[in-house]
Amino acid sequence: MIKKREPNKQDLDVNSFINGSNLENSGDSVLNPRAPRKYKNHTLPMNEYEYNLLRDLAEKYGQTHSGIIRYALKQLNDSN
Repeated sequence: MIKKREPNKQDLDVNSFINGSNLENSGDSVLNPRAPRKYKNHTLPMNEYEYNLLRDLAEKYGQTHSGIIRYALKQLNDSN
């Protein structure tokens, strides 16, 4: 037997729903730069030149490939 779906009994006001989503994404909260890295992952396609450059920088500074990319992001952000 198929159970019929019941509509939610909450009062949904369209305007409060829209305004509430804007408040959540306002970006006013302070983010922790040392928070665990579980938020997003990126796969970055590279050509051989870019990969060799990344590898050489990682060896030069004793960092991982990801560490070099994070450092570059921070430096670019601070230069603005």
